[in-house]
Amino acid sequence: MAQNEASAGGFRLTGKKVLAILVGFFSVIIAVNMVMAYVAVTTFSGMQTQRPYEAGLKFNHAISQARVQQEQHWKVDTHIERAKDGQVTLSMAVADQQGAAIVARSVSVQLVSPVDSRNDAAFALVAEGPGRYRGVAQAAAGQWDLVIEAKRTDDAVFRSVSRVSLP
Repeated sequence: MAQNEASAGGFRLTGKKVLAILVGFFSVIIAVNMVMAYVAVTTFSGMQTQRPYEAGLKFNHAISQARVQQEQHWKVDTHIERAKDGQVTLSMAVADQQGAAIVARSVSVQLVSPVDSRNDAAFALVAEGPGRYRGVAQAAAGQWDLVIEAKRTDDAVFRSVSRVSLP
């Protein structure tokens, strides 16, 4: 009689119900994992650092260099064009606050891929006159970080990173 009372009064756990509970549980886990993986892949910023610890240690030095750069009031104007064959031409003028040309000891310009550092391209720069430079590089269409660094001494006097879009 005890068996009939338990059956008539309520819940009975069967093999089918256990299977349904397990399938439902793992379905929820898999669905959440798939959503999290999708969000992780689509929101990846592409930020890459070869040695993050060393980069963190150099942070105070970078701040002092930025202060020096800000006090100099340099103006760097760039014009960049990409041909259909992938050749990118850069024209650049470096001037002080009054517009006088600045001749740097060394100038380097790179196109840095925000996603894959193997695609980075450096411009072969040629001085066209005081404070004027022109260079070419090979790069695919897309989003790039244009990194400009000019030096008068061993430390960078001017450093700029800006996002450009190449058609």
